[in-house]
Amino acid sequence: MQIEEAVTQATSEAGKLVSCLGQPVVAYHVTAIMRETDAAHARAMQLALMERSIEALVDDGLENVEAKQFASRFRGRVNLTWELLHLSDGTPH
Repeated sequence: MQIEEAVTQATSEAGKLVSCLGQPVVAYHVTAIMRETDAAHARAMQLALMERSIEALVDDGLENVEAKQFASRFRGRVNLTWELLHLSDGTPH
């Protein structure tokens, strides 16, 4: 799996987030996460993106609980994709 494929996979169901943050912003942050080889730092970056996502979704009109649920599922997809990408390339974690 290449980074571009990983970004596409991780953001495939992120329509709500893309609509309020913008596709370039979401893609930029997910690409940075996918490029990070240190697992702990990648998780910290994912958490920061999740927090920013919740704020953006609430500002866009979602209820806080719904925004948190969406952001949590999104973070899970990003994390799973990151693991698939880095486990397949032989990078130690």
